[in-house]
Amino acid sequence: MKPVVIELQHDALNRDIPITDLCRKAYVVARKLRITEFEEWLKGELEGYSDNADIPEYREVTGEVRAWNPYHGWQPIYFEEANIAEAVSKRNNGQRIAEIENLLNSVAEKGSSLQIPFAPEQQNIICNAIGYQTQVTLMTTESGLVRVIDAVRNIILNWAIKLEEDGILGEGMTFSDDEKSKVVKHSYNVNNFYGEVTGSQIQQSSTGSSQNQNTNNFSIESISEFISELKDHLSSIDLDEESKQELNAEISTVEIQAASPRPKEGIVKESLGSIRRILEGASGGAIGQLLIQLGSLF
Repeated sequence: MKPVVIELQHDALNRDIPITDLCRKAYVVARKLRITEFEEWLKGELEGYSDNADIPEYREVTGEVRAWNPYHGWQPIYFEEANIAEAVSKRNNGQRIAEIENLLNSVAEKGSSLQIPFAPEQQNIICNAIGYQTQVTLMTTESGLVRVIDAVRNIILNWAIKLEEDGILGEGMTFSDDEKSKVVKHSYNVNNFYGEVTGSQIQQSSTGSSQNQNTNNFSIESISEFISELKDHLSSIDLDEESKQELNAEISTVEIQAASPRPKEGIVKESLGSIRRILEGASGGAIGQLLIQLGSLF
């Protein structure tokens, strides 16, 4: 019988293995080795994420905002301000990984597009902006779901490889005391295993949709320039005291990573995502330009 960690590697490489089964096996390994961070991450994937703040960045789905017209069907909505258009065209998907996998299989069979409905309060804001009340949704394609599945596979694969490198293999489904003691000597931060690749429910739709997606390279220089620009405008950004403290903490996190010889992309992007969320709830003359500049970094 192969060691369970080697089985985990093979399963992660085999696309015929359902992602839910892969996550369950990985969860058993994390639980038995008491690797709490991976255990909690896998629990989130298996049970779903209830809070947007806890949703990993690879779960962000991009699409086109559309409104329902009874005569012409789903019609695209155009926003005058670029920062608003960018903010509403990105949503976090907190569904259980099994639901994403089943929906992806259904879309592959039927050739359908996907919808991510807005929460009632968000829908009211968009309807007020366009001047009439109707149903609005974010239209996207299956590529965003494929991205989620691939990211989870990559994380588990890279983690299993690291376990092997650290001399932790397992015999069957058990681990020796020596292997368990090795775990405490190493760090298994989920962010470190992110591959190249942040809850509303996705629903199936029979209408067509289109999606434009831009891929940007991770540039610590550009990020440092943005942070410098942001700090120059801090005094003109209107925020409550708690949000100011949170913003300063995220800025410090990015600066620490930027100064590191090996900055962690996952940590930097997570902090930038938090900065974007804070700025979207702020006011001030520089907010629009800062959000546009920040959007170009993802």
